[in-house]
Amino acid sequence: MQKTVYALLCSCLFFTLQAQVIDIGINFGASFYSGDLATSDLRQMVQENQPAFGVFCRLANSRKFSTRFNLNYLGLMGDDARTAYPERMLNFQTKVWEFNVVGESHMIRIRHTEHSASFPYLFGGIGVYHFNPKAEIDGDLVELQPLGTEGQGLPGYAEPYNRMQFNIPFGAGIKFVNRKFTIGFEAGARYLFTDYLDDVSNTLVNHREVFEGNGSLAARLSNPQLGGAEGIDKDYRRGSEYKDWYYMMNITLSYNFGEAIHKLFADPVPCPRFW
Repeated sequence: MQKTVYALLCSCLFFTLQAQVIDIGINFGASFYSGDLATSDLRQMVQENQPAFGVFCRLANSRKFSTRFNLNYLGLMGDDARTAYPERMLNFQTKVWEFNVVGESHMIRIRHTEHSASFPYLFGGIGVYHFNPKAEIDGDLVELQPLGTEGQGLPGYAEPYNRMQFNIPFGAGIKFVNRKFTIGFEAGARYLFTDYLDDVSNTLVNHREVFEGNGSLAARLSNPQLGGAEGIDKDYRRGSEYKDWYYMMNITLSYNFGEAIHKLFADPVPCPRFW
């Protein structure tokens, strides 16, 4: 993991040296969670939206391609009370720190004036993020990963999951560029390689084994229906086989540096232009 982060930082330096235009900015918007504890009701989904913020550096390597480095901070949450399985009584919330490197492909330019244009784009890349799922119990927030609610660390079960993971960000957006400023709107998804963003997976769990091996609190949060006063010899699966996702919708605002900004508005030969 450390070697990968170091490689990403080295790539930042490489692309900076290759860039024609650099803009630095902020993004702000909302984040969404999709997983075992997510609602399918649009109105309730809006209630679970969490704020998302970030900073970024975009390097325009050509008229058709830009490289962007993002550092984001966002919240995610889910609650069975708003799903089709309220009797399961599971809930979680987490804060996420995310760093990613994405490429923006803007093959179409919509020109407005000599020095302003719009660029619809697609983006995709690679990222690393840190999460720490917590659940509310008796009015307090409890960290779930150290407890081993699905028997993590016990014989016959998996090892505790890592709270720092890789993801693949991708999505689409549009940016409006002039000589000094760029403003845009972007919507993107994060493909995850873990099913433990919400601490819930499809693992087969035995309540008594969790109780005896990881304690009463772990057993209680593993299956609130069975409680944690004593271990009950019952097997169950807390979630489905589908992995978790999260999404971001952002407004971006940046300031453009570099005297080569006019190159973005020079007439590209193969690229369509709209007046």
